[in-house]
Amino acid sequence: MLGSAVQLHLDGPVARITLNRPEVLNAGDPGWVAELNDAVAQVAAGADLRVAVITGAGRAFSTGVDLKSLARGQMTLAHFVAWEDAMTAIERTPLPFIAAINGHCLGGGLQLALVCDYRLASADASIGLPAVKESLIPSMALYRLPRLIGAARARDLILTGDPITAARAEHYGLVDRVVPAVDFSRAVDECIERFLAMPATSVRVSKRLMARAFDLEFDAFRREMESGLRECLASPEHRAAMDEIRRRIKGPP
Repeated sequence: MLGSAVQLHLDGPVARITLNRPEVLNAGDPGWVAELNDAVAQVAAGADLRVAVITGAGRAFSTGVDLKSLARGQMTLAHFVAWEDAMTAIERTPLPFIAAINGHCLGGGLQLALVCDYRLASADASIGLPAVKESLIPSMALYRLPRLIGAARARDLILTGDPITAARAEHYGLVDRVVPAVDFSRAVDECIERFLAMPATSVRVSKRLMARAFDLEFDAFRREMESGLRECLASPEHRAAMDEIRRRIKGPP
């Protein structure tokens, strides 16, 4: 399934979303935003999917909003809200999302990476939130980034708008792993396989609960945790794991 600005390819349990405006470093305009929402909705509706990957065509993940489109008045508040809708949907979709950061990851591109569950970056990636330099604010990165890397580092990135290297982003905990560009494609495949090897139910429940961790007080979160644990204990994956443990304990005949 393909769009002109955002491509979606479904391969068994794996969904691959490619931001596909390489001529503008995958910057977002109204059509791009609409297609991103469509792609995320299709992934969310895919009952057999286990993991999703987002990457960019060419030499960038995404450089955020298309400044020409913004200057022409084509990117309105409604489009920024729709962009945030897509990102919120990613956070709330049960399967894990991998941000495969293959190059420049700036502004709304970094905001998109922030809502993914795992961020893998090429060593040559440049990462930052330049919104303040354009008299804008970086949307809900104002909420998400301090929770991820701490208030002081988040303030530096947001209030100066200056980019950092992939190595510095890894040191901050902003990305999970940095690999040389030559190894990037293989590392993405390895990351996909790691998630596919995990039991689907416990991954889904863990993601759902972690999304609530900062929103609920302790006792309310504990109630939701117990419900999730009940779901895991009743899952076929848990029964299979226990069968395997019993087989190992019993040993060969």
